Amino acid sequence: MPSIIPPIPDVHPDEPAVLGVALNEVFVPILQKQFPEIVDFYLPPEGCSYRLAVVTMKKQYAGHAKRVMMGVWSFLRQFMYTKFVIVCDDDVNARDWNDVIWAITTRMDPARDTVLVDNTPIDYLDFASPVSGLGSKMGLDATNKWPGETQREWGRPIVKDPEVTARIDAIWDELAIFK
Repeated sequence: MPSIIPPIPDVHPDEPAVLGVALNEVFVPILQKQFPEIVDFYLPPEGCSYRLAVVTMKKQYAGHAKRVMMGVWSFLRQFMYTKFVIVCDDDVNARDWNDVIWAITTRMDPARDTVLVDNTPIDYLDFASPVSGLGSKMGLDATNKWPGETQREWGRPIVKDPEVTARIDAIWDELAIFK
């Protein structure tokens, strides 16, 4: 009788993570039918396929990112096992960790912009959960804040002047700043 060895969750990129990367392109149009504000949806291989999702969106009102988080967790059955959803504005590249980390560190206040959902279905293969098949989820709202989400005047990213950038690039080696 042949032996069948099932795939074992491993460090990335494991088999499901590779499949998740391929499925990214399938999920985007499906999600956009229900949530047209979604620009991109990414299951990074480091997130073991479906355990972490990065979503970029065209935000239209205060609280909109939270609506998208809840929508991702509830829209397709397989996303009920997604533990972390990071929502960013559409000026962030969901597939570039430098952009995503920048948005998290410059657009989030941990207490205000973190959503925790307790006692919710989780993959039974996720051994980090306290109970088999039941755990928690975390949503991170890394979007620009609208009135009603903050009392402060909201900053804007500084945009480099292309002329100044070209001048610095031309003399960078001569400056020998990082040699």
